[in-house]
Amino acid sequence: MKKTIHINLAGHAFSIDEDAFERLDAYLKAVENKLGQSEEAKETLDDINLRIAELFRSVHADAASAITLTDVEEIIKTLGDPGDYETPEDPDDGTFRKDEKSFMIPPGRKQLFRDPDNRVLGGVCSGLGNYFGLDPILFRLLFIVATLFYGASFIAYLILWIAIPKAVNVQQRIMMMGGTPGSDSWRKRQTSRTASTDPVNGILRVLAVILGVVLIIVSFVSLTGLIVTFSLSEALFGSILGQTAWLPELDSLFLLPEQRLLAFIGISLTAGIPLLVLFYLGMHLVFRFKKGGPAFLITALILWLAGIGLVIYSGVTIASGYATSSSVEETTLLKVPASDTIYIGVNQASLSLGDGEYFFSHEGLSVRKLNNKMSLIGTPDIDVTTGTEEFSIRVNKQARGKNTQLADDYANRIEFFHLQNDSILLLDRYFNIQSPAIIRNQKVFVDISIPEGKEVKIASELKYLTEVSQ
Repeated sequence: MKKTIHINLAGHAFSIDEDAFERLDAYLKAVENKLGQSEEAKETLDDINLRIAELFRSVHADAASAITLTDVEEIIKTLGDPGDYETPEDPDDGTFRKDEKSFMIPPGRKQLFRDPDNRVLGGVCSGLGNYFGLDPILFRLLFIVATLFYGASFIAYLILWIAIPKAVNVQQRIMMMGGTPGSDSWRKRQTSRTASTDPVNGILRVLAVILGVVLIIVSFVSLTGLIVTFSLSEALFGSILGQTAWLPELDSLFLLPEQRLLAFIGISLTAGIPLLVLFYLGMHLVFRFKKGGPAFLITALILWLAGIGLVIYSGVTIASGYATSSSVEETTLLKVPASDTIYIGVNQASLSLGDGEYFFSHEGLSVRKLNNKMSLIGTPDIDVTTGTEEFSIRVNKQARGKNTQLADDYANRIEFFHLQNDSILLLDRYFNIQSPAIIRNQKVFVDISIPEGKEVKIASELKYLTEVSQ
């Protein structure tokens, strides 16, 4: 365990590891011995102490974090060895001499880095603020506003986070801030990192608080609405659609039980996580807290991507449920009646399937509710061919599924009946899907062959479903 020492360097308080303090103290004593005891040398030494303090402050904005030996070595490398120092020839110019030339670091060209000391997530906005000389809150506002438009800035932020390097060592932080350490521009930027009296920044701060309050309200209301939608869907959709009740099992018409669970989790994460992030960003804009932000946002990003993945996976599995088509066919030879006319009528018992509340239709199938029970029904396509050699009926039931076995199972769940009574052929007006009913493009095709010399008459309830050909 390292011992930590608290020191005051040029009016700045720091915590420093014991080995780092010994190295720094030896360096300053060596510089002092090199410069001598003149008034000019004391002013130069004070300036060196101030520059070291500023460099330390750029690395450790929080006085609670300890300066390490590595930090001290980097600063010594930046300022130079004690042997390189000379007493200033002109005390008024405020520069050092190294081999009769200024050894000061020339005004550095500013370079774009991510700022780790003033970050909310990755330090991208604070890095952009340093580079362009603007308050980072301006870029944060831009990113938040752009997030409201299809989340485009979210992807842009991730790209910038990956592409822009992080300012880790002292030299990189100097290049990020721009200017020569110890210069007026450097001091100004260092001061502006913690406090700013610029009226523009004050206006931006007010706008940030207003936007934060708006984000908190909008995200909270949206989250509440999302929870209500999932938990109170029966009453909510019932009132919207003007129905006495909603079908809570409606999703079971399209999704298998495991698909329903994954789709629910995926939709909840995909829709809910962005709202939580907006709520967090609103809180941050208002209260400007720093701790816990990166962990929260990274976790939110992982959960959001997981939600998108579940939605995509659910969509693929649902689509795969329609991959294969299959049909089940049954042909029945009927007894040719003595009568010259064959009547094709409707089975009265099947008409009750069309009763109840209608909800919607999909691919020729209708969803209805009768006596608090859901039914999935369809209408057959009937083709009557006259002038044939036999009296027969062929019923073809079709359905789709993930594979042939499932498609056959869905086709076999279709209920459609016919009954002959002498010259009367009764057909179901609707076909019904047996429970558990699931929509898989079920269809029923009926082909009726009428013997030559027989006339056919079709009941009015079946006429618009029937096509007669010779």
